Amino acid sequence: MRKYILLAVVLTGLYFAGRVLYFWDRPNSDEATRVSFSVVPGSSFKSIKTLLEEKGLIADPFSFEVYARYNKLRSKLQAGDYVVQKNLTFSELVEVLQSGKSQEIRITIPEGSTIAQIDEILVRRSLIEPGEFVECANSCDLGFVIESLEGYMFPSTYFENVQNFSNKKFIQRLYNTFQQQVGKIRTDIAASGRSIDETVIVASMIEREAFGSNMVEKQEIADVIWKRLDEGIALGIDATTRYELNDWKNPLFKADLEKDTPYNTRRKLGLPPTAISNPGYDALYAAANPLATDYYYYLHDSSGNIRFAVDLAGHNQNKRDYLY
Repeated sequence: MRKYILLAVVLTGLYFAGRVLYFWDRPNSDEATRVSFSVVPGSSFKSIKTLLEEKGLIADPFSFEVYARYNKLRSKLQAGDYVVQKNLTFSELVEVLQSGKSQEIRITIPEGSTIAQIDEILVRRSLIEPGEFVECANSCDLGFVIESLEGYMFPSTYFENVQNFSNKKFIQRLYNTFQQQVGKIRTDIAASGRSIDETVIVASMIEREAFGSNMVEKQEIADVIWKRLDEGIALGIDATTRYELNDWKNPLFKADLEKDTPYNTRRKLGLPPTAISNPGYDALYAAANPLATDYYYYLHDSSGNIRFAVDLAGHNQNKRDYLY
């Protein structure tokens, strides 16, 4: 009987030893997918291990436990915000977790951001000094020529290595992503008879005028903008003035809306000189695929709902009903 018990113990020990050795220096996964997570201050090793398991970063929690105990790491893992790849070994993963710093950071550029606002995002992430991104967008040799980059910096979530961050490379990455996304609708743009520049400028206004993710609404706004342009009617989009002022929060005054500037679409016919934001894919799609309506006017009520009107009388009635 003792022989069987001893044999069971030996076999069990060999099993667990083999299991640990199998995972010890083995990449966790074949995937290089990035995973973001946060370790809050005061987290126990057990909670961190559970978090890593839930995020798919350790294939075998038992082996990770043994690895951490053997290397006396249980109390050395630091709180912090992390972005790591799934294919790290135990040693690579704990190296990051001991530093309290991610190999990469997650940078989210919201749809409708301007180049100046992207600059502010990068400053908040401690990647640049204020104004550096704007300066590079205006003066860096990017390997391509474009009159204005506004509108061509595709908003999305990007992962960047902190140590190797470069304004120039990041701009090139945003521009290349734009080219990939707009490539999906190049046929639509060509069929519309509009240029890519015109489409981007209209999309940038749609991004600032449409609230939420309602595609129909975006396409209806696109229809209003294109019709007014084609018929020589002033667009009257106050967001273009806000862009020129670089002020998206404070109320606009009468004097702001009476200035004779290229971006004042109340006074100037046609499109503003450049895009006024960097639009996402939906706004670009809507600009290239407007939905035909009878509307020529729209406004947003106090709740952010859009109210369309066929003519000025209907627009004025909407003002009385929803604004005054």
